[in-house]
Amino acid sequence: MASVVTDIAQAVDRNPAMFIDMARFKSKDEYTYLHSVSVCALMVNFANQLGLEEPTVRAMGLAGLLHDIGKMAVPEEILNKPGRLDDKEFALIRTHPEHGHAMLARGEGITQEVLDVSLLHHEKVDGTGYPYGLKGSAISLAARMGAICDVYDALVSDRAYKEGWTPLRAATEMHGWEGHFDRELLFKFFRSVGIAPTGLLVRMRSNRLGITLPDGTGETRSKVRVFHCALERAPLTLEDVFLSSAGGSDPIVSEEDPDRWGFADWQGLSQQLIAGRAVRG
Repeated sequence: MASVVTDIAQAVDRNPAMFIDMARFKSKDEYTYLHSVSVCALMVNFANQLGLEEPTVRAMGLAGLLHDIGKMAVPEEILNKPGRLDDKEFALIRTHPEHGHAMLARGEGITQEVLDVSLLHHEKVDGTGYPYGLKGSAISLAARMGAICDVYDALVSDRAYKEGWTPLRAATEMHGWEGHFDRELLFKFFRSVGIAPTGLLVRMRSNRLGITLPDGTGETRSKVRVFHCALERAPLTLEDVFLSSAGGSDPIVSEEDPDRWGFADWQGLSQQLIAGRAVRG
């Protein structure tokens, strides 16, 4: 993260007016200001999880910090409206990616990752996003990452009109939104924050299979109840393993298809495992 701070300092030196605007966010829209800082940290953590090179990690952090800068062009009363936006207000909000991209494109030394995330973080892989309705790989890696980090932080944050969700609820809901996110990237993001949606069949680094569960301590982390040996294809004594953003001693390596492992009635088996009942061979 220190290298990202250095990059930000250098970017401020090159583009002081832009970052003065960013600082004004705190008085105009404190939520967007704090959200931008959080998305910066999530992007850095995510990029490290993906094993990206250090210059790219720094670029992703800066992209997260500046992704919503276009909201400077949106009236304050709309940004801070406590209730639901009407169609006209929502249309104004939807202009912020293009405003942000235009502002950043005038800057000096702004990377393509920063430009992409500002412009495309509301695109969806099924083409139903905005501003251009791009699909799949037409959306850059940086923008697909930005979309995930942006939505996750928005869901777990308190707003004037809603209480933030727990990290586990946010992850579970996001996992259920078909067509919204890059599915492979989304699962890697969950690994980066030590969260896994409830009810998934997963494979651990130890080659044990388990089901993802809430941990019962405020749902800030997830745990996996392992029950099956993938190598021997045999049941195991139930054991609960807590996840962490650092990976832990036995991290998740993949989401698995229950049918592949012969778990035809996964719903019934899931209920049995959640109840703590051992699986017979």
